[in-house]
Formats: sequence, C-alpha cells, structure tokens
Amino acid sequence: MTMFLPFICLTFLSCFSFSSLVTDTLTPSDTLRGSQTLVSAGGVFVLGLFNESSSGYYYLGIWFKADANKVVWVDRENPIMDSSGVVQIRSGNLVLTDRRQVLLIVNTGSLSTTTTNTSATLLDTGNLVLKEADSGTTIWQSFDIPTDTFLPGMKIGLFGLNTTLQTFHILVSWASPQNPIRGLFTLSIDANDHTRISVWRGDGAMMDVGFWNGNGLRFIFENSSAGNMYNFSFQSNGSDAFYTFSTPKNYDLMWFVMASTGTLDQYLMLDGKISNVSHALCEDSNGGNTGRCLTSLPSMCDNDGKFPEMNGLLPSNTSNDSTYLWTADCETLCKNNCSCTAFTSLENGQLGCQLYFGSKQNLLMIVEKGAGVIYIRSGASSGKSITLN
Repeated sequence: MTMFLPFICLTFLSCFSFSSLVTDTLTPSDTLRGSQTLVSAGGVFVLGLFNESSSGYYYLGIWFKADANKVVWVDRENPIMDSSGVVQIRSGNLVLTDRRQVLLIVNTGSLSTTTTNTSATLLDTGNLVLKEADSGTTIWQSFDIPTDTFLPGMKIGLFGLNTTLQTFHILVSWASPQNPIRGLFTLSIDANDHTRISVWRGDGAMMDVGFWNGNGLRFIFENSSAGNMYNFSFQSNGSDAFYTFSTPKNYDLMWFVMASTGTLDQYLMLDGKISNVSHALCEDSNGGNTGRCLTSLPSMCDNDGKFPEMNGLLPSNTSNDSTYLWTADCETLCKNNCSCTAFTSLENGQLGCQLYFGSKQNLLMIVEKGAGVIYIRSGASSGKSITLN
C-alpha cells in the first residue's frame, strides 16, 4: 500500500515518525508494524501504537489527527514491550504481538466465531469496529470498553440488567497525564439510581456529579439555567440503562475526559482547533464550585514520591503481588501503600511485581546480586544508583 510519512513530536510520548496506511480498515492480509497507523475516512482519528515515555511500553490507541496528544482510547490490557509491535487480524480476532511472539487478543470479551473475512475499521466517530465482512455483524467495538474519554455516540451505563452478566460502561482516568494505566477516578451511572452519574475516588470517596432532571443531564458545575446544553439523552428499559450525547450544532465535535487529577474536562473542536474547560467536581457549587471537591489524593507517605534505582534482585520469597503487572502498575501499587518500602518488576520480558515491606536498613542486607532493578522510596539511599559487586 502507498504510505506517507508525517513527523509528529508528541509532548508526553516519544518523538517518532508515524507512517499512515492510506486506509481506515485492517483486513486479514494487512499488518500495522511499529509506527504504521490507520486513519479514519474523514481524517479525524488515527489508530496505532504509541510509546508511553515514563515506562517505555507501547499501547494500541486512538488519537486525534489534529493533535496526537489527545488520546481518546487505549488498550490498557495489553501493553507491549517495544517498537517491535504488530497489529493484525488472526482467526477473526484483532491481536497484538511483539518480540516475545505471544498473541495478545484485543477483543478478548467478544471473540470471533469465524476464522476468515473479518475486518477492523476506524470510524470518524473514534470507534474501532471489528466485524464479519459477509454478514456485517459487529463482533467487538472500542466504544464498548471506554477508557477515560466519553465521545459522542458512546454509551455510559449498565447493560444486561435482566441477566446474570451485567456489564458497566464506565470511564476510568489515566494514572497521570503521561501514564494510561487505570488511575484513581471512575465515572459511572449509579447502580441503584440509574439517572445519577457518580465519580468514585480510589480511597472510596464518592460524589454524585450529574443527574437527569427530566429534560436533560444536569451537572453539579452547571448554572441552573443552562438547560440541556450538552445534548445528552437518557434511556432506560428492562435490559439497559445508559447516557449518550451528541455534539451541539455550533461545534465540530465535543467530548469529555475523566482526568487523572479528578476534574471532568470538556473539550470542544471548532474549525479543527481544540479548546477545553476543566470542571472541578464540587458539591453544592451552584455553578461556582465552592463546596467540598473531589480532587487527587494527597500523599500520606513520608517521602517525596520518588523511587531511586538500585541494581540487584529481591529474594524470591518477597511478596509477589501480581504476575500480570508492568513496572508503572507496580510503582502505583507501592506508591499508594506507605508500608511499601521498595518494588521491582520481573525482567527478561516477564510480567510481574514484587513488593518489599521491611525496613530500609534490612533491605540492603537481603538484596541479591543480579541484573534487575529495585526501586526504593527516597531516603533509603542518597538517590544515586547503587551497584552490588
């Protein structure tokens, strides 16, 4: 296929050249390798692998062509190790591979029942749709697993109410503006009162941030005379209850982001230019945001949140918190537990997380020689890298 090579320097991602396939669709005979991308038919959205610079891992994501830093969807479940990543369709499913040659299925929850003639198309709505070409049946779509971004046409709600397999469509913030793993804040409809939208913080704090007033969705940060300015609709029946919305006619596009800082950010696109308003989530605000606010958790630990590096290995009997966590995830676990003194991720391409809860003084006595890296809360050393001889 013909390619063109625009160079894009991303603010929080690594700078590299994205090579765009002149198509919006991936078929079984196609592959996306490294920096190759799909572009939606109208040139609104781009799909490809991007590099999250703080951890070095790559993620499959969708972002705006007008601004590559505005990532609207990420496959959080399948980070890959480096730029060797390949996106393709195998046995009817959308899969990722990297140099480990392990198949990572993107559409895990909705596997294909056919092994041929499926395709994945990136739409101008920002939705990635995997479907059977012959029947047109949708197998899976990214709109059914939102990350932190609420796009027009997407549904946030509760589905399968009359079944034992109820599913939520929710927004979960990034861990930080640079890190797309799950963060502290979750936006969802209330499980008991489906007309309400709530935001939960990682420590269990919760706030109702919106409700259906019979004519439209009213957010707590709105003036009471605003009306249904966001073009939201609420639908509820015996099986589903959800909110969706459309872009107001005076804008090209509008969307919302559950931010890592605990704000609900509203974005607007007009004539290709993007602007945004950040709404603090505060009770009894009456449009002024003067009440109790749901914000990021302050650090309760006696350190600056930094983890200097030390070469070596933790003993094998150290707490192994999960066999499916990457370094960035492991750091989040340790950082949010003040009793955690140090952590390490397993090496040689294996996912894992070891947490150490002993004293900093004893840590230096039990560290084993090896090529691994241990991250210690600041104060355990001078902050310089230490090498075991």
